Amino acid sequence: MQIIGGTAKGFRLRGPGGGKARPIPGNIKKSLFDILTPYIPGSRCLDLFAGTGAIGIEALSRGAQWVTFVECSPRMIRVISGNLDTTGFDGLAKVIRGDVRRVIASLHRYGESFQIIFMDPPYGHGLAPETLDIISANMVLDSDGIIVSRHETGEKMPKASGALELTRQEKYGDNRISFYMLKK
Repeated sequence: MQIIGGTAKGFRLRGPGGGKARPIPGNIKKSLFDILTPYIPGSRCLDLFAGTGAIGIEALSRGAQWVTFVECSPRMIRVISGNLDTTGFDGLAKVIRGDVRRVIASLHRYGESFQIIFMDPPYGHGLAPETLDIISANMVLDSDGIIVSRHETGEKMPKASGALELTRQEKYGDNRISFYMLKK
């Protein structure tokens, strides 16, 4: 796993070991960041189900101003913190340990908002549509922001959730990336 673009290009990121992670394949990451190029410079990002932090760190490398990482595993929190330290981005990020559902509601209560929200929940639990509903109910997306959800190809994602609407989907083998924005 390594950073593929920006100021930290080539940095190797640490994984959890033991085959526990489901890192985003390099070809999907490249395609995703090609699509997101106009949104990233100066953006505030939220990386939900952050795992190793690879997606949020890639965004920082490409010019994001700030990333808030949310992860429930203490082990992965240590991995994210180590990867932020290795890349020198530790001063541009906050790492929150907790359940995504409660953290989103808390961020909303504190008036936090983000231009880009990444979500890559564990497969097979229906968490992608559920998390989308939680974001819709606790709006932490800026008016011109975008939500990016990685999920299994077979997982049914809604065309809309509250004020959010599906604007684009890309399929990569067993993976699908769905993009949501506020309805116009």
